Amino acid sequence: MRHYLSDWKAVIYNLAFFLNGLLIFLLVFESRFDVPGWMFPLGRLHPVVLHFPLVALLIYGCWTIIVEKQGSVRWNADLADTLLLLGTFTATIAAFSGFILSKEDSEVSSTLLWHKYLGVGISIGSVAWYGLARYLSPWKIPAKSVSFLFIVLLLAAGHLGGNLTHGEDFLTIPSNFSEETAGKVSFEEAEVYENLIRPVLQQKCYSCHNADKSKGGLQMHTAELLLKGGKSGMLWDTTQKDLGLLLGRVHLPLDDKKHMPPRGKVQLTAEEVVLIAEWVRAGSDFKQKVRTLSPQNPVYSYAKNTLGGHRVGDIYTFEAADAEEVRALNNNYRVVKPYAPQSPALFVNFYNKTAFKSSEISDLLRLKGQIVSMDFSKMPVKDEDLKIISQFTELRKLLLNFTEIQGETLPELKKLPNLKELALSGTAVQISQIKALESFPSLTKVYLWSTALTTHEQQTLVNKKIRFETGFRSDTVIIALNPPVIENEQQIVMGSTGVKLKHQIPGTEIRYTLDGTLPDSSKALIYSQPIPITKNTTIKARAFKAGWYGSAPVDKMFIKATYHIDSVRLILPPDTKYKGKGPASLTDGIKSSTETGSGNWLGYRDTNFESLFFFDKPAKVGSLTISTLCNVGGSVFPPAHVEVWGGSDEHSLQLLKTIKPLLPGKMIEGSRELLIDANFEPQQLSCLKIIARPLSKLPSWHPAKGKKAWVFLDEVIVN
Repeated sequence: MRHYLSDWKAVIYNLAFFLNGLLIFLLVFESRFDVPGWMFPLGRLHPVVLHFPLVALLIYGCWTIIVEKQGSVRWNADLADTLLLLGTFTATIAAFSGFILSKEDSEVSSTLLWHKYLGVGISIGSVAWYGLARYLSPWKIPAKSVSFLFIVLLLAAGHLGGNLTHGEDFLTIPSNFSEETAGKVSFEEAEVYENLIRPVLQQKCYSCHNADKSKGGLQMHTAELLLKGGKSGMLWDTTQKDLGLLLGRVHLPLDDKKHMPPRGKVQLTAEEVVLIAEWVRAGSDFKQKVRTLSPQNPVYSYAKNTLGGHRVGDIYTFEAADAEEVRALNNNYRVVKPYAPQSPALFVNFYNKTAFKSSEISDLLRLKGQIVSMDFSKMPVKDEDLKIISQFTELRKLLLNFTEIQGETLPELKKLPNLKELALSGTAVQISQIKALESFPSLTKVYLWSTALTTHEQQTLVNKKIRFETGFRSDTVIIALNPPVIENEQQIVMGSTGVKLKHQIPGTEIRYTLDGTLPDSSKALIYSQPIPITKNTTIKARAFKAGWYGSAPVDKMFIKATYHIDSVRLILPPDTKYKGKGPASLTDGIKSSTETGSGNWLGYRDTNFESLFFFDKPAKVGSLTISTLCNVGGSVFPPAHVEVWGGSDEHSLQLLKTIKPLLPGKMIEGSRELLIDANFEPQQLSCLKIIARPLSKLPSWHPAKGKKAWVFLDEVIVN
């Protein structure tokens, strides 16, 4: 001990000596030591304290190195002694708090171990350094060697600490990394994950979730690790209202200890939150190109701003709509969203042809002063509907691709003073009706792909004000036909209803198969009349025409139904988030889309699906089909066990069939519908009972292993 020390210096030095002894003891018995909860706040002081010893010891070390001789005026022994003591004490505090911090819920990495042991070594070494300083004259080689060694150790420990806090490239990465990196890729080649999502995660999340520091067992620097998740489970789940853990933590109050990024870290902007949410909601495709997105997609808008140099579009001077009113007009078949962040302009997209009716348009007239874009592609919009659409005076963009528009009421759209872009691809418009568009006040672009216009008619569409996009034409280059259209919307077929096919280009031959094989131009069946459906069938069709390449295939599954179920009673209710239309979801004859939130699916996880089906008159039943959903990433699996019971009433049921559907054996991207068929000896039945049990534990290869799986059902068909 240094007995010549003043009282206050002796107290500080002895305290540092004691804490280092305690630290050595804790390191020796680290495997048996559990940090009590009240000590964790002490550990979180580590980032605050560590700068003091770094500065003090670095200054002292450099000062010692530059002293050239005894009695130098550049040396103040008393000040140097005080500086070394303060560095020694704060190094001890930093090492002790760092040890506590290392015991928090975090995966141990080599970087963390090296940083911890270097910190402890600096703490113990600084105590020894101060104790022996009286024997180390600063102008002599031993003192300068010790100082140089400590400077190297301090820089090494600081660098490793920086890697843990900010990532391995924290010294070289620009502060505006995401923008600079993203700007280096063209919009055409940009990928949603690599050029938009990953830069945000790298800037806001990697500091705590990287190869060297994995809070909560979570690493985020590769796609595989993102899908794996951490100790709390998968990062996202599209079956959850909040889309799962990642977005749920982001939306927590800033003061909540589970909020991410933690308080004090750079937070995600509102645009970045929307970006990640939309990417997750769309299926978290790691290879999707930005250019494949709809221009109305918020991810597309974000990319335009990030990759496109913040291009300036229309300036909207009208007032924003009431947020509650906009929210009320959103439903499972119609989406109303802001055109861009902080913009008063709105866009509308429509989905599900079977649910569409003209009132879906007129309901939106309350927002006619804010809607600037409407997408009706593939909806059954008719000419009379254009009279309603013509009242949306702020409309700039109108998409009517592959609708039932004939063109008779197109002049109604002349009432739209701001309409700039009109898409009529795949419709039955005539050349005379297209010519009339030239008088529209603001129209600058019209899309006419896949219409019945002849090459000569297309060539007559030359206008200085309007650009008519009619598709690629060449006398020497052969291009592919667009696929044929399957007209039947309903996939469940009763009676003698046949499946109708059509193509927009006259003289096109449509060939099809019923066995799942790819149709060719010589052996496949030629379509000439509606195709009868006698059993569950997938129709696959292609279009062929001389001088063209054959089209890509189009396919659709049709389910044969012989009997109409008169009534249904759910014995066990579905989950409150996925209750569909109640019992009607099972017998309304409408096949749902593969989106779990479409509003038609019944979802079960904590209970079995159990339901009774009744016929007013006994029916001779020999088979039934249960329509289910599979979305492996969303924990939606086929049922693990299915039972079919039947009898004359619900009190005299007998087991007719037991089925154990084939379960997925690996991760499969996207959602798909699955049909479970049950065949049994035909018999007269008035009542059926179906039990479907969800998988009780997800398999070990699944990111949410051990948790319960979901079962989703939407139709039961009886034959």
